[in-house]
Amino acid sequence: MRKIYLLVIVATSIFVGELFTACSNDDEPNRNPDEILGVHYDIWVTPGQSTGMGSNDAIIVQNLKSLEGDSTINFKNTGVDVTAKLYQESIIKGMYYYQIPKEKDRFGKYQIINGQIITVKERPFDKNTYKDRRYTHAWLANNELVVMAANGKANDVVWTKYNTDNMTIEAEGSLDLAKKTRVKQYSTSGLATYRASDNKLIYFFCEKAKKATKQVFAAFINPTTMVVEKLDSTTVGEEMAGTAYGELLQDKSFFDDNQNLYLPLLSSIAGAKSATSKYSRIVRINNGEEKFDKSYIGMNTGTNNGKIVTCDYVGGNKALLYIQDPEHTGTSKDNRLSEGWGTNYNCYYALLDLSTNVLKEFTYKGKALPYSSGTFSQRSFILNNKVFIGVNPQDSPACVYVYNKRTQELTKGITIATGYQFTRITHILDK
Repeated sequence: MRKIYLLVIVATSIFVGELFTACSNDDEPNRNPDEILGVHYDIWVTPGQSTGMGSNDAIIVQNLKSLEGDSTINFKNTGVDVTAKLYQESIIKGMYYYQIPKEKDRFGKYQIINGQIITVKERPFDKNTYKDRRYTHAWLANNELVVMAANGKANDVVWTKYNTDNMTIEAEGSLDLAKKTRVKQYSTSGLATYRASDNKLIYFFCEKAKKATKQVFAAFINPTTMVVEKLDSTTVGEEMAGTAYGELLQDKSFFDDNQNLYLPLLSSIAGAKSATSKYSRIVRINNGEEKFDKSYIGMNTGTNNGKIVTCDYVGGNKALLYIQDPEHTGTSKDNRLSEGWGTNYNCYYALLDLSTNVLKEFTYKGKALPYSSGTFSQRSFILNNKVFIGVNPQDSPACVYVYNKRTQELTKGITIATGYQFTRITHILDK
């Protein structure tokens, strides 16, 4: 989900036009009927220079009416400090944030508006309990949310269905995967998504054990009964690009225009000195199918460089990727070495053509967007024919770029005052 604007010069406009021609098939002057009006934007920052998923750093959130223009956003004496109550790892839909808060014994529904946290409704755990930040989720209907995670012993996966209108528990149970697979210990939360075209809940998981076979599983579930109807697996990758924290902070999967589902995977680089040295491939499950498409491997560029951190569908069979790659960003000469990974400024944004596997880095005024630090972040989203992209550079202030798909303009948006780590950007309905 992202935006980017461009103050056009000839070379850049040619590049952008090439990137987004397939995405800009909606050039009429009238507003798209699917356009979402009445939204504001929440900027999440932490004071200082570093943060990570699962950290307890202070978190400040500020509401903004626009991400465009040349204003500088300062967090001094403004915004709301949510540190004592909320995590940035959260489920977001409409006007609300949903999460297990700092109290850790409940599931809640919240708003962050007018410089305060509003607790709309909280529901204590019943049969199944969950750890904060360590669960995945899927929306089954407008108000029905299923939360899933490995149980306490990690030998099965439990689930709970919530009616988010009144925050009641509709049902809960276990997938009984232990009876259907040879997996002994499940990854913390896995990844869940709902395919509306055939009313199918799809749950991705992998085995956590050290001697496990390196593969990724997909469970196809009847969302009414929560019965696992089919299982499939792939060895294209060793694990999903997100195995512990679900999609509470970062987008790790997406559907295309035809409801085909794409999932980035990670594998270790041969000869690597560190477990963090990995590369990505993308697998696909076609609409209506209950198996991985063996004919498709995305980001198969012939090299093992590039570890996908976040992904979102832009349209026109293209995906926006936020990629960690020390060699590409110049923090290391060899991705097998550990020195270039970690919190270095080693991440960049690129557009992947899902049909051709052509990967093109985003540029502004003929230069690549500033490289960012922060692999536990989500600074991009797509809304109303615009792609918003936030960067967190080393030698310049954090800022947002916005690309207008109709006009094919890429421009620089707001800047965030120095002294803060830019970790998240969200769009929230006003009513």
